[in-house]
Amino acid sequence: MIDNVTTVEKKNLLEAVNNMKLKGYRFAAMTCVQENDIFELDYHFDLNFEMEHIKIVVNQTDEITSISKIFPAAFLIENEYQDLYGLKFKGLIVDYKGALYLTPNSPKTPMVNNKAE
Repeated sequence: MIDNVTTVEKKNLLEAVNNMKLKGYRFAAMTCVQENDIFELDYHFDLNFEMEHIKIVVNQTDEITSISKIFPAAFLIENEYQDLYGLKFKGLIVDYKGALYLTPNSPKTPMVNNKAE
């Protein structure tokens, strides 16, 4: 279990991320966990070796606002998750439109578990 996690609604993500930036945090990483049709996105931030995390829960069809206008480095992981999980980020500063890693012949959303449980 991760300590220092704040769960926010998808619509409040940018406000929460901007607050982290204003406090001096840097964007460190983002992780994605799939459970059935639900995806948990955890945004990880660091300040003086102390980690804070923001979590949102989305469906694969939800449109997620990119944090790349606040933390430009996030554009890579957000593009990666578009490729690997089929998630959709709006407002990316650079949008590879599902072609950061994948070619036209690649399997679509290779990290998504579509198996019925």
